[in-house]
Amino acid sequence: MDPMDENSAIRRILEGTATATGDRFFDALVVNLAAALNTYGAWVTEYLPGTHQLRAIALWMGGQMIHDFVYDIAGTACETVLQSRELIHLPDNVLDVYPDDTHARDLEAVSYLGIPLMDEDKNILGHLSVLDRQPMPEQARQHTIFRIFAARATAELQRLKAEKRVRASEDKYRRIVETAGEGFILMDDNHRIVDVNDSFCGLIGYAREEIIGRRPYDFGTEDFRQYCMSQKHAVTAADYRRVQGHLLSQSGREIPVLFHGNDLIASSGERLGNVAFVTDMTEHLKSLKLAGEIQKSLMPQRSPAIPRLDIAGRSQPCEEIGGDYFDFIEPEDGRSLLIAAGDLTGHGVDAALLMTTARAFLRMRARQPGDPADIVTDLNRHLTTDTRQSDRFMTLLLMSVDPAAAAIEWVRAGHDPALLYDPGADRFEELRGPGLALGLNEAIHYTAIRQSGLKPGQVISIATDGIWEARNAKGEMWGKHRLQEVIRRQARESAATIVSIVFDSLRAFTLGTLPEDDKTLVIIKFTR
Repeated sequence: MDPMDENSAIRRILEGTATATGDRFFDALVVNLAAALNTYGAWVTEYLPGTHQLRAIALWMGGQMIHDFVYDIAGTACETVLQSRELIHLPDNVLDVYPDDTHARDLEAVSYLGIPLMDEDKNILGHLSVLDRQPMPEQARQHTIFRIFAARATAELQRLKAEKRVRASEDKYRRIVETAGEGFILMDDNHRIVDVNDSFCGLIGYAREEIIGRRPYDFGTEDFRQYCMSQKHAVTAADYRRVQGHLLSQSGREIPVLFHGNDLIASSGERLGNVAFVTDMTEHLKSLKLAGEIQKSLMPQRSPAIPRLDIAGRSQPCEEIGGDYFDFIEPEDGRSLLIAAGDLTGHGVDAALLMTTARAFLRMRARQPGDPADIVTDLNRHLTTDTRQSDRFMTLLLMSVDPAAAAIEWVRAGHDPALLYDPGADRFEELRGPGLALGLNEAIHYTAIRQSGLKPGQVISIATDGIWEARNAKGEMWGKHRLQEVIRRQARESAATIVSIVFDSLRAFTLGTLPEDDKTLVIIKFTR
């Protein structure tokens, strides 16, 4: 083979395999290799280490193409190629060297040329071979051409194996997603659904084709849709998203769900979209709802009917159960009415349990001798033993109201000051006082402050910070100034009406957002 023939052979492999991939590539490769070297046959294989066999991906022999031919390599020239990990050339008398190679005997092989195909880590992928029925003298140009074909075969074989690994990984994760008990949704950059699993379809009762192309909040309640639309940019800007809401099934049933998702990023760094798992919270919330009903039953079920006083209160947890607390402890022996309002750090089950402990101790201690300062001091000592191993604490405002003396006495344990509004002077006064939150230092002795001379029409409000720290869709806080404005405008109304109007105003202000904290408000009006 002269230099021109070598150049033609190289051009032939480039042109013959340029547009082919996979099986078609290997078919073109062995056909062109046999033609370039003028041999009876050529074949490329994949090594099967488990059985020590080779599988011919493409075998061109005597003008015929054979695929997926698997053969044992023991006692063959192919075995020597794999063991030596180098090019093996037998220019003549192959059957004298490998007398037990029945395939070579059947093909009447005389000469053989083979080379291993290895990845970058020198792992055997397979091999490339040619054989002929006549001698094949060793030539440098021949080996050069053969190595060029082998390099092309190695590159394609590695590409196919990489694709196979990717497909296997994709199939694995597809099976995980499809069989997951949780709903799964894949969204594009516009948050339109491009794929879902059967669990999500079953959750909301729609077929896959009815879901694809729509946004998750299209299946939500009105409140959840407004929240998603108003908070879209804030939610999507987060690396990890955790959103609770309610979906509507096709039958109209409200389904409490938890979305937890994030951006889907390819290994190349390319952003592929948004992915989220959707958990049905129905059973979980049933348990919480039961706990919430029990907690609600511990709150005052009615306002105390005491001459010269008009009192009302309401507590609204941001979840099914919360850490806010208020209570009315009515006098049994003519003593003053005790009113308590508290706020535990956090919310949820653990906060609710600690609140229940505080309520039980406060009620028990209030029926024993002592003034409000003694009661709060003992409550703090008791709570500190329960919170010592945690980061929990509780703020509390305990107020004693004596309508006959037109006087109040209060202890402020880290709680925001109560507000006293005098409509005659149109003036608000903060009922301040010293005192650390409960559960931080058991050695503290609390001090009570007394104020007398209260007049009919004056309004006292005791609230937790969830009232004025509530935010609207723009991130603005409701603020104490709005609370004061409602009290100012509604001061002539009943305590219950004032409470209702405050919560109605809050609801309108926070439309399109999810509650972030518990809210509690107590209103005390002095009457004639």
